[in-house]
Amino acid sequence: MLKKFLIPALCAASTFAGAEPQRAFLTTENKFPEIGALEIGYDYTGREFDTLKYNSHSFVARYGLIENLTARAHVPFDSRKPDFGSDQQGLGDVVVGLDLVAYQDVFSFPFVIPHLDISFPTGDDNKGLGSGDTLLRFGVAVGTKTHEQFNWIIDFSYASVYDAKASEKDDVFEIGFSWIWEISDQFTFNLEALFQHAEDTSSDAVLLGGGMNYKWTPALQTGVFLGEWTNQDSGEDKVLNITAAYTF
Repeated sequence: MLKKFLIPALCAASTFAGAEPQRAFLTTENKFPEIGALEIGYDYTGREFDTLKYNSHSFVARYGLIENLTARAHVPFDSRKPDFGSDQQGLGDVVVGLDLVAYQDVFSFPFVIPHLDISFPTGDDNKGLGSGDTLLRFGVAVGTKTHEQFNWIIDFSYASVYDAKASEKDDVFEIGFSWIWEISDQFTFNLEALFQHAEDTSSDAVLLGGGMNYKWTPALQTGVFLGEWTNQDSGEDKVLNITAAYTF
């Protein structure tokens, strides 16, 4: 068990809206480092299943490669704690990705962002820490803004997850949705959802949750998200995500 880990997690016409970390947890937002800027971060994900708990501590880096194109890397250290049997911990599957702002209006909204992730089998699949396969995930995020403070994002993704962490799933189609309320220049509140359809399951899973982000300085931001699955055939229940990012 425990062989699927692609939540999403696993993120301008000519200029970005500034070097800012992502605020959405389940979709890709048009917040990226500027050209030549480096963003480093920490990402914690805690996942609860019927018979085990799975925790992941990840080092995350994003770099502005060229205009409108950002490269990402996620290096996780995972731990698996079953109700019965021995605990396991170690390096998880390393993920690299690209985000392209294919279109963005002069005022930053609306936007269209194709994105690609490649997950490498660096985690030990015999210990339940990796997939044992190279996995691909690609998608397109579309977003806009209304009333000067409400951000809306919908993200369509397709993942070739094979028998990846958490269940015996084949390819997975996902639709993510994020609503972000800019309460102030520093503080945002999120409501988010993820619809997931796997080829080899009869029921579709839905993740619903909420979160918030706080920008302590122009370069430092932290966030937290808590969600709960329904109809998840892997037995997964709750998801907790905590993030921190600093831009140089």
